[in-house]
Amino acid sequence: DRSKESTLSTMIAQLSLLSTLLLPAFAQQYPYAVDIAQQGPSSVFSCLKSNSYSNVFLRVYKPDGSGTVDTQGIDAVSPAFRAGLGTEAYMTPNPTGSKSANAQVDELVRAFNSGGVQVRALWLQVTSPVNWGVNQASNLNFIKSIISRFRLYGITTGIYTSSYDWQQITNNAVNLGSDVKLWYWSVFGQGPNGESAPNFFDFRPFGQWSTAEVKQFAQYEYVCGLNVNRDIYLVNSASSKLRASRANSTELASGKIIVGSLGL
Repeated sequence: DRSKESTLSTMIAQLSLLSTLLLPAFAQQYPYAVDIAQQGPSSVFSCLKSNSYSNVFLRVYKPDGSGTVDTQGIDAVSPAFRAGLGTEAYMTPNPTGSKSANAQVDELVRAFNSGGVQVRALWLQVTSPVNWGVNQASNLNFIKSIISRFRLYGITTGIYTSSYDWQQITNNAVNLGSDVKLWYWSVFGQGPNGESAPNFFDFRPFGQWSTAEVKQFAQYEYVCGLNVNRDIYLVNSASSKLRASRANSTELASGKIIVGSLGL
């Protein structure tokens, strides 16, 4: 009868409204980024920007020898920034070479200063246990030394790792400081078929972290003709980046570029 049809129509309308309200929570879109270990021409950054990437992570220190500045990464900061991309930097140290943690940090900071770049935050890569020592306490001391040294320069350090890497390298260490944020990787293999979902649903707390700022969900993919890894980051980090971008107008006028704002 008509009363039943009316009740049914009302229920359908209510369900439709509920699904509309819930949809954004389940279909949340995160800003996209890439992280790059090998640089390409400056046109790559304009291409990334036009393909809806908002941020780029540049390797600025590499483990070659006993650790050395990645000059290609340093040189890429300016064109990436001027292409309109949020610009982050990450350091892949050498924890087993002859250079101390402090020496590697000092070397990198000098390179930034020489390039007219001011660093607010930097990410430290702690992955691939085979590249670290077998003594987890020594590994942790090395990591803490890097973090402390960067703090002396007024630079916040985040950690790029995974739960497995962190367990193997540091025995799941905690107490690095509340200012130390997390960028974790989660992939099933190389290339598009190895991607995990571009969201944070697979994150599980480990170490000191109950949340993460950045997730690497894809590795070894070609974007704009360059071999990159693909990342997403939280909206609150995006807001931080935008605030930093507005502040950078003064820095650009003085010839200084600021790197690092995610997680601040």
